[in-house]
Amino acid sequence: MSTETTQRPPAGAKGRMPARRNNDDGLLAGGRKAVGGPQQPRTRSWGLVTLAALLVIGSGLTVAAWGLHAGEKVSVLVMATGVAKGQVVEREDLASRAVAGVSDAIAAEAVDTVIGQTAVVDLVQGQILTAAMLTAEPVPGPGESMIGLALDPTRVPGAGLEAGDQVDVIAVPGNGSNNSSAPDSALDDPVLLASGAQVYDVGGEAAAGGQLLVTLIVDESTASKVAAYSTQNRVAVVETAPTGMTPAGE
Repeated sequence: MSTETTQRPPAGAKGRMPARRNNDDGLLAGGRKAVGGPQQPRTRSWGLVTLAALLVIGSGLTVAAWGLHAGEKVSVLVMATGVAKGQVVEREDLASRAVAGVSDAIAAEAVDTVIGQTAVVDLVQGQILTAAMLTAEPVPGPGESMIGLALDPTRVPGAGLEAGDQVDVIAVPGNGSNNSSAPDSALDDPVLLASGAQVYDVGGEAAAGGQLLVTLIVDESTASKVAAYSTQNRVAVVETAPTGMTPAGE
């Protein structure tokens, strides 16, 4: 008869087997074995984290504010019609438009300050008005005079004249003089009555054979002579380049 011997657990074990050591006790959660003893827990600098978050939020708010400001439209004055240099701006010449990004435009509510001012440059339809385009100085200005001429179609440029053009006023032989009998000096070296005069207004129908009514702004020292020659129908005008323009090819 065989006898089985039963091993009893040592006293104090309370029926439990001794814990078996796990060969993986030294592994970390990521499957890496700890090296060099116990690892110190990582700590974060919450001050730096907070600062970075504030910077991100601040940058976002700045960009958003800039975008709102850049896209903000305001009502400004624009030209409803064209107005030539030297002409007075009237209420019917103006309109308003909502635009953005034009810092020097004249606000629509300032329309009363614009009416009656004079254009210092040619203004075209749809152009946004700025203060630099207008002047409150009277026309004609100091040292200037305004005169009117009634000119035959042959004594103006074939393309016609427009307000703002610059012209020279030339003396020509009178109606009683025959060009063939006029002195050569009067034809070869005509008298310059006014230089650099500005066309203020143009009326009449030169193309239909009628006289062209031209209003000029001239230096006051030459105004009387131009007016005297004009009464004898002895003037012609030659359009010239604006003062200060560089000749072609230079």
